Amino acid sequence: MVEYLDTLKAQFNDRVRLKAKRPGVMQLLAPLYHEDGDMLDIFIEPSPGTEGATEDMLRVCDHGMTLMRLSYAYEIDTPTREKVLARILSENGVREQQGNLLIDTDTAGLGPAVLQFAQTVARVSSMGAYKREVVQSLFFEQLREVVQTRLSKYSPEPNFLPLPDHDEYEVDYRFNHRPKQVYLFGVNNQANARLATIALQEFVIKRLNFWGAIVLEDLDNLGRKDRTRLLSAADKIFPTLDDFADKGAQFLEREGA
Repeated sequence: MVEYLDTLKAQFNDRVRLKAKRPGVMQLLAPLYHEDGDMLDIFIEPSPGTEGATEDMLRVCDHGMTLMRLSYAYEIDTPTREKVLARILSENGVREQQGNLLIDTDTAGLGPAVLQFAQTVARVSSMGAYKREVVQSLFFEQLREVVQTRLSKYSPEPNFLPLPDHDEYEVDYRFNHRPKQVYLFGVNNQANARLATIALQEFVIKRLNFWGAIVLEDLDNLGRKDRTRLLSAADKIFPTLDDFADKGAQFLEREGA
C-alpha cells in the first residue's frame, strides 16, 4: 500500500510521512495547515471503482473531516450555500460523496493531486470567513435566473432607468406588462437597501406611475432603521429569494393594473 511513499517524498522534498489509520487507509502528515494552525486532514487509499482505473490509481480524500469542521461555525444548509460549495469543488476538480471530499489520481500525479486537494480544502474551510461576499455575489445571478425562467411572460427589462438622466436610480428589473409598471430591486446588503429607498422616494417625488417591489437576500442583513425605511418606501417586499420565486408571479398578476 505504501510503495508510492518514495515518490510522494520526492515530490515534497522528503517533508511528508504516512501514518496507518486502518487497513488500506493512510493519513498524510505534511506541512499543510488550516488558518488556525491545525494540520489538514488528508488521507490516501486505493481508488475504489474509478471508471478506467488501473491498479496504481489512488484516492486523496478527507473522510468528511473538512465539512464536519466547517459545520461547527457554518452550516451548508441552504441552496445558495450548496451552490457555493459545488462551485468551489468544480473549479478545483474535487468531488464530494456523502460529505467526503475526494480526488482520484495515479501514482505519478499524487503530489500535484495532494496540493490541488489541499488548496480546495483551504477554500472550503474558509467559506465561513468569506461567506457574505460569496453568497452576495450569487444573489443577483439567482435573481436573474428566477426572473428569466419564471417571470419571462411579464416582459422583464433589466437595468432600467426610470429617470434617463439619473443612472444612480437604476432599477434591476422593470415589468412593463400592465399600465402601472413594476420596478423591482434586489437588496442583499445595507448599501443596496439605502439606494433602493432613495430611488423609490425619488420616483414618488417625480410622480412616476409605478409599484415598487423589493427582493431581499436576507432580512437579517439589514439594521432596524434600514428595514423601517425600506418598508415605508416600497409597495411590496419579498423577505427572501425563495419567497419571490414562489409568489412573484402572483404579485405581478395582481398588482400593477
